[in-house]
Amino acid sequence: MENHLIPMDHDACGVGFVTKLGGKASHEIVERALEALKRLAHRGGVDADGRSGDGAGLLTSIPEKFIRNCARRAGTELPTQFGLGMIFLARFGEGPARDLIEAHARKLGLQCVGWRTVPTDPSIVGPRATETLPLIRQCFFTPLQESAQFEDTLFRLRKEVEADAPRGTYFSSLSS
Repeated sequence: MENHLIPMDHDACGVGFVTKLGGKASHEIVERALEALKRLAHRGGVDADGRSGDGAGLLTSIPEKFIRNCARRAGTELPTQFGLGMIFLARFGEGPARDLIEAHARKLGLQCVGWRTVPTDPSIVGPRATETLPLIRQCFFTPLQESAQFEDTLFRLRKEVEADAPRGTYFSSLSS
C-alpha cells in the first residue's frame, strides 16, 4: 500500500465563511464576504481569455423584504409562506423548461406564483463564458396548503426537475 500524506493533498477550491455571532443580518457581512471572494481569486479556474472563470458567489439567507419588493415589481404578491428558486436555464428552450418545472410543482402540491428575470451584466463576462451564459431566473413557489414539510417538498421538486429537465436547467438554490 502506498504511503499517502494528507498534508500534500491540494486542489484549487476555496471556501470561506463569514458570519456575525447572534445571527443578525447586515450589509457589513456581505461586504466582508465579497472581500473574501476577491482574496480567493487565485484559487479559481480562469480561461486563457483572462475573463472567463469557473464562477463564485455568496450563499445567504433569503432577504425577505428585498425579495418581496422584487416579486411585487415583477407582478407577484407573495404570501406568508413562499419558496424561492434560483434557476439557470439554457438560452434556447426556456419555455419548455419552465413548463416542466411548473408541472412538477403542481404534482407535488406546489404552485408557481411567478417568475422574475434576475438583472445581469453580460458585458463583464469573458468571451468563452459568453458562449454558454445561461438565463438566470427566479421562481416563486407556494404550497397549495400550509405545510410543515414545505422545505422537504422544495428539495424533492429540485431533485425531480433536475432529473427530468432539458439540458442546461439547473437550480443553484431552492428553499423557503
